[in-house]
Amino acid sequence: MATPYNASSSSTTTTTTTTSTVVGQQGINTTIFVTPIAAPSILGLYAFAGAAAIVGSRGAHWYGISQSPLIFWPFILTLGIVQVLTALWAFRARDNLATVFHGVWGAFFIAYACLNLFFAQGTLAFLATDGNRFSEFGMYWITVAAITWVCVAASFAESLIWVLFTACMAVGATMTACAYFTTSVGILKAGGYLIFISAAIAFYQATAWLLEYQYGRPILPSLRLGRHRLTETALLNRGFGEPGVKKGQ
Repeated sequence: MATPYNASSSSTTTTTTTTSTVVGQQGINTTIFVTPIAAPSILGLYAFAGAAAIVGSRGAHWYGISQSPLIFWPFILTLGIVQVLTALWAFRARDNLATVFHGVWGAFFIAYACLNLFFAQGTLAFLATDGNRFSEFGMYWITVAAITWVCVAASFAESLIWVLFTACMAVGATMTACAYFTTSVGILKAGGYLIFISAAIAFYQATAWLLEYQYGRPILPSLRLGRHRLTETALLNRGFGEPGVKKGQ
C-alpha cells in the first residue's frame, strides 16, 4: 500500500475527472467522482495491535483468571469491528493487502470475542482449561494463519515493517493452531509471545504513518520495499495522492 503524503486527508472535497472514450464512431464521455479519505490502515493497525496484544499476552500466560473472558470480550469485539470497517475503507482505497489482512483478522477477533463470551457464560467452560484439546478452535487459527502467510508474501512489495509483523503473526498463529491440536502449553506460550511482538510492530507502523500524515514528512522510518521505496522521502503533496484519488494508501 502506498504511503500517505498529504495533510488534507480529512477533506471531504470530491475530485471530478472526466475521460473520453471512443467506441467505434461514437464518443462516450465518462465522469468519475473520487472522494479522498484518510489512510484506513492507521486506525486498522492500531485496532489490530490492541486486539493482538490481548490475545497474545493471554496465550503467553502473562495473566489470566476465570473472569478474564468476561472482561476482555467486549473490547476485543469492538476492535474486531473496527478492523472490518477498516477493510471496507481499504477496499475503497483499492488496497488489496490491507483489505485482506484487516478483513480476515477483524472477523477472527469478532469470533474470538464471541467465544470468550460463551466461556464467560459457561457454555464452553469445559474447553477453557489449559491442556484440553480444542481442535475446532485450532481450525480457526489454521485458517487465519494460511491467509496471513499469503499476506507475508504480498508485504515484500510494501515495507519491511509489514513483512515483520505479518510474519510474526503468521508464525504465532501457526504455533497456536498446533498448540490447540496437540495440547502443548509450551507451544501456546511461544505463539503468544510472537503474536504480542506482531502487535508491537504493527503499533509502530501505525504510529509512523500517523506522524507522517500530521507533519507532512517521514518521522519514523517505514523501511519501504518494492515500488514504494522511491517515495520514502517524497515531498508533501497537498490535494493529490490521497487514498481514493490514487491507488493504495
